[in-house]
Amino acid sequence: IKALAMATAACLKIKKTVNIGVSFVDQKSMRQLNKRYADDDYATDVLSFEYHDNPESIGDIAICDELAKKQAEDFATSYESELILLLLHGSLHLLGYDHQDSPQTASMESLQSDIMKSLKLNYRDFKWSH
Repeated sequence: IKALAMATAACLKIKKTVNIGVSFVDQKSMRQLNKRYADDDYATDVLSFEYHDNPESIGDIAICDELAKKQAEDFATSYESELILLLLHGSLHLLGYDHQDSPQTASMESLQSDIMKSLKLNYRDFKWSH
């Protein structure tokens, strides 16, 4: 995780320390979170929750480890690479990046690819949902 933080900070030229909480949840909990906060009634792999008024943390990330394991198998990548990719994806959202349109998607895709490659981890195409 420290290597991911350092690589992300270097790529984005972040000079200050930022804190992000990370939770690993099961599919049932992720489905509940996704329904409550995104109005989508299914389990997703990663969700980000941005804090605007908290000087201690910029937000939290929830990762569904069951889906991460399945996706690692489906995409023939390691579980570690999949977890790092999901953590990176959630972190980029907390840092203001999104994928609501084609230019945003291309930018976020490029950042994810560059950071994963800098960590010498396999990068798979991300399934984008808007």
